[in-house]
Amino acid sequence: MIKFSFLPLKKLSTAHIEEHRFDIEEVISLNSVEELKLLLGMFGAALSANELNNIADVSQVWTIDKKLKPQNEVSIDSFYNQWLAKSKRENDFGEFCQLVSFNSFITALNKGKFKVVMELAEQ
Repeated sequence: MIKFSFLPLKKLSTAHIEEHRFDIEEVISLNSVEELKLLLGMFGAALSANELNNIADVSQVWTIDKKLKPQNEVSIDSFYNQWLAKSKRENDFGEFCQLVSFNSFITALNKGKFKVVMELAEQ
């Protein structure tokens, strides 16, 4: 599993990431970058490359190109089933909780001028 950290930022810089990284972040575990792209696509966004590097315990960094579209309480079950069908991930409580938690975090993520995604280095 690969851990991806999501972080809303006002300024896009390595120093700003290091300074605010643990203030507000959401970490999810996925099987691949392709799954990450699929998930973001389902929320109406995509990854964009950037020049950030030399961040402790991070192997890759992207930004999200636009605001994500969170699901409401009525649509989250249907969205989850679509996610399972497209990703071929297992239907279990941990998977559902991860998706619901990420969906809840989208409001905070969208408040950032820059929406950063970091692939955490294996430890």
